[in-house]
Amino acid sequence: MQWLWLQVSLPIFILHGEADTVTDPSVSKALYENASCSDKKLQLYKDAYHALLEGEPDEIITQVFGDIISWLDEH
Repeated sequence: MQWLWLQVSLPIFILHGEADTVTDPSVSKALYENASCSDKKLQLYKDAYHALLEGEPDEIITQVFGDIISWLDEH
C-alpha cells in the first residue's frame, strides 16, 4: 500500500479526529509523511471522532469547516 502514498502529487489536506475508533489516525499521519507532494497539511482534531462534520459538537464542526475554507482560500 505504501507505493500509493508516493503517487500523491497534488496538494492535499488531511483531516482526522484523534479519537477516531473507525480509522486509526496513524494512517493519516503515515499518508502525510509519505506523500510525495510538497504542498501538504495534516490537521488532527483532539477529542473528535470519525465523522468530523456530523455528530461532533458544533464548535468542532465549525472549526473543521473553517479550516477547510481557509485551506481552499490559500489554494
